[in-house]
Amino acid sequence: MKENNGLGQYSRRELLRLAGLSSLGLAAPSFLTGCGDDGNSGFMPPSYAATILDARIAIAQAMADTQTPSISVALCDGERIIWRETFGYVDQAQSVPPGLDTLYCIGSCSKVVAAVAAMILVDRGQIELDAPLVDYVTDFRMADARYRDITVRMLLSHSSGLPGSHARNLFTFTPVLDYAAQVQHDLATERLKHAPGEMAVYCNDGFTLIERLVMAVTGQSYPRFVQDEILTPLGMRQSRFALTLFPAGAYAPAFREDGALWPQECTNAYASGGLYTTPSDMTRLARMFINGGEFEGVRILSKAAVTEMGRDQTTPLTFNPIPNTRWGLGWDGVAQPGLAAVGVTTWHKNGGTQFYRSDFFVASEERLAVLITGTSMSYPSDALAERILLNALAERGRIARVPAPLPEDPPPEQAATDADLAAMVGFYANHYEGLLRIEAQPDRTLTIQQYNAGVWSPYAADLKRRVGGSYACGTHPWPAYWTFSADGCRYLAQRTQKGMGHYLTEMPWAQRVEPAADLSPAWQTRVGQRWLWVNESDQSVLLASYPPVVTLEKGQELPGYLLGPTGIVDPSGDDRLARMFLKIPVLQGRDLNDVVMEMRDGEEWLRCGGQLFRPQASVPVLAAGDSAVIIDAEGLAEWRKLPTTGSSANLTGASAWKLYDADLTLLASGNGNGPTGANPTSAYLLLYGAPNAAITVAVMA
Repeated sequence: MKENNGLGQYSRRELLRLAGLSSLGLAAPSFLTGCGDDGNSGFMPPSYAATILDARIAIAQAMADTQTPSISVALCDGERIIWRETFGYVDQAQSVPPGLDTLYCIGSCSKVVAAVAAMILVDRGQIELDAPLVDYVTDFRMADARYRDITVRMLLSHSSGLPGSHARNLFTFTPVLDYAAQVQHDLATERLKHAPGEMAVYCNDGFTLIERLVMAVTGQSYPRFVQDEILTPLGMRQSRFALTLFPAGAYAPAFREDGALWPQECTNAYASGGLYTTPSDMTRLARMFINGGEFEGVRILSKAAVTEMGRDQTTPLTFNPIPNTRWGLGWDGVAQPGLAAVGVTTWHKNGGTQFYRSDFFVASEERLAVLITGTSMSYPSDALAERILLNALAERGRIARVPAPLPEDPPPEQAATDADLAAMVGFYANHYEGLLRIEAQPDRTLTIQQYNAGVWSPYAADLKRRVGGSYACGTHPWPAYWTFSADGCRYLAQRTQKGMGHYLTEMPWAQRVEPAADLSPAWQTRVGQRWLWVNESDQSVLLASYPPVVTLEKGQELPGYLLGPTGIVDPSGDDRLARMFLKIPVLQGRDLNDVVMEMRDGEEWLRCGGQLFRPQASVPVLAAGDSAVIIDAEGLAEWRKLPTTGSSANLTGASAWKLYDADLTLLASGNGNGPTGANPTSAYLLLYGAPNAAITVAVMA
């Protein structure tokens, strides 16, 4: 069994020669033949040699295309691990490959483990899926009376109505052990996005609350419960949460653009995305599902619990206008569309962090499963997992061939009437693309533009009306767009090609934003102001990657709205609360938050989803020489402006510090006392310390 296939081991030409493919491309064979009875010795299980070879080439190509440093993968058939292999390097300078036991964070694939933990408690009669969360977590509160209606099932199926994801202290370079308690605390002042059970939109915080549920019911921490009840019984010896930093070499690191290593990423939302594991370990979890909840004679879940996890949870939703996504309990879907297209039911889960991307597919009826994980968010883990299982099914003879991609033939054009165009034209918004504008052109085509920092940029053009009512580019049939009305709102839908290209998916993509009255004078004064983050860990991955500043921007052609830290908000009716209002199922309505203005010491501070920001304009300016900075009783970080650009400082009493230029680009950081060092563009200091600590800052011009 080959342990590594680093990109440096074979040239592209050698890979092609090994595969027997043309040097003109890396295309897979059109089909893979199955293996069966040899006429003498009875059934011979397939070797999956062709599947593995195809996957090696596809993975190597994906890594080269996306500059992904390393990938690890495993495929199992029933009780057999057919293939496990690693690719790339964990030390690029020394060409050190990852091992089979090298840990990767599988991000949201951890949600499957959280659902198993909850179903263990269901099996034991300690909780009920349809009981309110407050029956168990009795101190759970929100600033929205409907929180009492949130059930355990809703947490596990993304239908709770919670805003989405709390970014504060989610990704750090040292463990933050109380993240779940912090999320529960922050939710106490927040509203729901929609009524519990009304619709399903991806929600990390629901799974984070499963940690609080497990603690309340069992008295054990969530990591301890998972270790005792899932990982140990399944023999998942490598799997763990980042409760402490791992030894160097134990995990696959991510790399900066300059080739330097990032420190270890700790995803502190354990139930939602924090498990570090190996593909080999995850095949053990897969075998438990394949065997109806049992693993090597040990029952982890009842058959009924496994079945319930794999049941479509979206059928009772009252708002599900394009029911293509069929959430399970913990699963992204209980019928992965690329496998469903060939008649194979597959449960699937995708996971991503700041540094890792993974996919976990389990075709329980076929007794097949695959886990692929790697150190970047840009490689197509879902398409690779789909490809591996399709090829495996073809090689064993379950399907005749791997399906070919759909033809690139657009449906016939159909002249757009004025009414047709009017139904499409307007402003729309969603989570990922932000604010969009659809305009009709003189030739009766449509364009889509995207708004960013005061500028409208082309997003799609030459969209022509097609038979059936959708609009697509004149030369390509996908993506295609159309509008529909539901629940009193107008929506833009999108149909696009996915996976290996043999199927299409549809989803509500954006919500129309109707014109509204102009901002109140109070909100007008806040437009264009900048606020600086004060309650994030000094070991934050986000602070190492992004400027710690937010602003409120007025919609250029939608003057009644604001663009805030998590997207468009509606400030009408309240001078201190700008409300999230998008109501888009599945993915495009995820991670929305209200913007709340708070008065602190006579200043307006901004709060959004647990994140707290102070006004940049009032940051105190340090004087030359020694200054005292006092950390407040909450332990919030303190911002100071240097007296002149290029000043340096010597610090005493700080636990950590960060140095920024005038544009809030990070220049340097450090822990404890010492000099910040000289930098010709330094402008701001961010200081950390214990609550009530006194920090002395000695400024040197």
